[in-house]
Amino acid sequence: MDRLTVLGGGVLASAEATLRPDWGVEIEGDKIRAVAPNSVLESQAHSSQILDARGLILCPGFVNAHHHAYGLLSHGIPMSAPAPRGLDRFLSDFWWPRIEDRLDGKMVEAAMALACLDMIRSGFTAFCDVLEAPLAGLDSLDVEAAVVEQSGLRGVLCLEASERHGVALGRQAILQNERFARERGRDGFIRGMQCLHTSFTCSESFVRAAKESATRVGCDLHLHLSESAYEPDECRRRYGVNPVFWYDRLGLWDRNVLASQVVVVTDDEMARLAEREVRVAHMPLSNCEVGGGIAPVPRMLERGLRPGLGTDGYINDPFDVMRGAFLLHKAAARDPSVMPAQTVLAMGTAWGAEAIGLPDLGTLAAGRPADFIGIDAQSDTPLTAENATDQLVLFRSRSDVKLTVAGGRVLFRNGEVQTMDEEATRAAARREATRLWAGGGPRG
Repeated sequence: MDRLTVLGGGVLASAEATLRPDWGVEIEGDKIRAVAPNSVLESQAHSSQILDARGLILCPGFVNAHHHAYGLLSHGIPMSAPAPRGLDRFLSDFWWPRIEDRLDGKMVEAAMALACLDMIRSGFTAFCDVLEAPLAGLDSLDVEAAVVEQSGLRGVLCLEASERHGVALGRQAILQNERFARERGRDGFIRGMQCLHTSFTCSESFVRAAKESATRVGCDLHLHLSESAYEPDECRRRYGVNPVFWYDRLGLWDRNVLASQVVVVTDDEMARLAEREVRVAHMPLSNCEVGGGIAPVPRMLERGLRPGLGTDGYINDPFDVMRGAFLLHKAAARDPSVMPAQTVLAMGTAWGAEAIGLPDLGTLAAGRPADFIGIDAQSDTPLTAENATDQLVLFRSRSDVKLTVAGGRVLFRNGEVQTMDEEATRAAARREATRLWAGGGPRG
């Protein structure tokens, strides 16, 4: 089996670890064989290819716990009127008719390629993507999977199912997720999961059908939860309880469910999610963009929840997202002690991996998957064992990522993505975005 020795400027093996200067990583196949001092690795590397990364800090790859690749095509789309007030109006008046309902296969393919390209450059090695394209065709997940396979990233893919276009089309989405999850299994680089939208676009029988499907195939289930005040208000009006307790009544919650957003929730709801061992994904920046609010993450942590971090397909620089999580909650709590950098880095790596069902990621150790990145060790102020986490989380950006490795495969090095044609990918994204903006696609 092929071996690759990566000599590093240092290794930060996890969010909880201490930086070890002059350490590196030895890879055998798709797993880490050793994490050790460079001198030890060099002395044992007679049969290995050696990659000199001694100007870089090696650390776990970032995990994007909630992402919408298709959303990248909307970046900069002209608005014919002021932004609608409230998430419900944003969806019904703008996002659904102008974006989701106009997506077709070519747009889905171009958007996923652009997303993978940017994630590789940014230091993501794994992600969970939710495709919200109800009219794009029944092979849309296969279209995405082909792109992700070429990129070399790990992807958990699903198609959002709802009754927004009727029960029949919604049930087709449930079946597509089930088929894809069954075919992909649980051990490959690409996996599937079942996916619902929200309590205001899914009936009780529809939620139960999705849960039964996930149980049948043995896959996880994802849904958006209380992204703004609209969902809990509407859920109380329809059913007399907040969304967490409505879903609880339907038997949805368990450790195989990932709830994203989770912005407007009560302490009792958070306690129930923790009791049911539900996984959570937090989007600090996109929650601001849609005016949803600031999720009560510090209170989630007190109850034992371990949220992963996601970009939502909005701003895909993991460093910007980490800084958002680091800063927003301090301001909301008026307390600079909440959300330390170590916690935020865990959310962006190991906790995010747990959230999307890949718990072996997020730590560099023998036997773990060989997913890691190299971040430029040069900084304007000293980077030390004592301040490494703060330096990397607070004062770096995607431009400082110089190396991305997933499953032992080098995806990004020397300023170039190794697995994708960058020029062609960006050209296709511009072309498909132009077509989307002009009203092309299924409802064009």
